[in-house]
Amino acid sequence: MSTHTEETGTGAAAPRAGEVRSVARAGLLLNAVVDAPQGLSLTELAAATALNISTVHRLLRSLCSEGLLCRDRDSERFLPGPLLMRLARRSLSAAGLPEAADTLHGLVEATGETADLGVRHDGEMVVLLTLPSLEPFRYEGRPGLRRPVWNSAMGLAVLAFGDTPVDEVAREWGGRLPGGEDAAGTLHSELLTTQFRGFAVVDDPASPGLRAVAAPIRTDGRVRTAVEVQGPAARLEGDRLEHAGAALREAALRLQDLPLSLALVKG
Repeated sequence: MSTHTEETGTGAAAPRAGEVRSVARAGLLLNAVVDAPQGLSLTELAAATALNISTVHRLLRSLCSEGLLCRDRDSERFLPGPLLMRLARRSLSAAGLPEAADTLHGLVEATGETADLGVRHDGEMVVLLTLPSLEPFRYEGRPGLRRPVWNSAMGLAVLAFGDTPVDEVAREWGGRLPGGEDAAGTLHSELLTTQFRGFAVVDDPASPGLRAVAAPIRTDGRVRTAVEVQGPAARLEGDRLEHAGAALREAALRLQDLPLSLALVKG
């Protein structure tokens, strides 16, 4: 009796169902390893995926033989393999990440602040890439960070320069914000101000003294991505704020039409 039949039962479709289930389980293992910078052991992978040890051991052997994973001889932890690394490099290159990283590096040099690149995913902005400031007192960015679109400079830039008129945007989001109608009016005013400036400015209420400045990026005629710098408000005001805004608009033009959102965000 084949392994697939044992796992999935009888019937003509059983081998195919077993194959799909194995792929799904392998995906769980790959995700767990990719999310663990130091790698994971066999028992840790079994715990992380809720699979039994024998199943994990069998799948790991296949993944390692194909180069998707590898095992460190000293720690016995499983790490991304050469094929997975090559696929990642090709995916990043196709998504325009090398060009984006160069642009963020230029922003850090021009403004002295931490630079982020983000994309809208449903009602949130997701940070795709961040490069830190070299200043000792700085904002520490984090790829993968999610914030509501109405509560971030990048989100405000995307909303202000998107296809939907700001009146409709304010009505749509106003009912979800603390403060009701007053919040909707405030959002409407901020959207208009952002359009007038050409960039968004948001002071983080959760981190007093932290300011974010962002400009929208247009890709295929749509605005779903944005670029921003974040740092102490005292360093992002007056002429320095205007300088940061100009640098962000220039960076947004360089990033225009890169397929940044296509390969990096689910959904």
